[in-house]
Amino acid sequence: MDAPTTTAPPQQPTKSDIAVLQFAQGIELAMTALYTKASAAAGKDLKTVCTMFGEHHLAYAQSIAGLLGRSAISAQNASFYAAFIAAAASGSDAELAGTFLSLENSLVKTHLGVLGTITGTDGAQLVASIISTQGRHAAVLASFAGKKGLGDILDNAAEPFDTKTYPA
Repeated sequence: MDAPTTTAPPQQPTKSDIAVLQFAQGIELAMTALYTKASAAAGKDLKTVCTMFGEHHLAYAQSIAGLLGRSAISAQNASFYAAFIAAAASGSDAELAGTFLSLENSLVKTHLGVLGTITGTDGAQLVASIISTQGRHAAVLASFAGKKGLGDILDNAAEPFDTKTYPA
């Protein structure tokens, strides 16, 4: 039988954590900008939601930056932004909500993947808190997108985003 370990996991991000958290930060900054664009195109109620959700994503990016310190990035993920700007900038409220529902569901999956790779406990706690809020965002957006049943609202068949598809 192996002796129990007395080594606690690190609190601060490790070298491998930094790259993953930088990716997450870049996506969060891009989401902030996408929600700003959607807010300009949305009707009154969805505009309020887009503004608030954009502020949440900015707060996530700022929290990740605070954790990363000097390793924080200052720019959004440009390839991610470019991939979704057209869908985020126009359409009916139901179409805009559907776009952001898909994005939020993919972000939940993305951050679950990030959470599974992070070693530092501070980063893990932060990412876990982001996941639960983005799941709530998806539930609100599902209603705007015309989803009616609980199963439709809670269904998340989305794929996670990755650094190969969306390099910084």
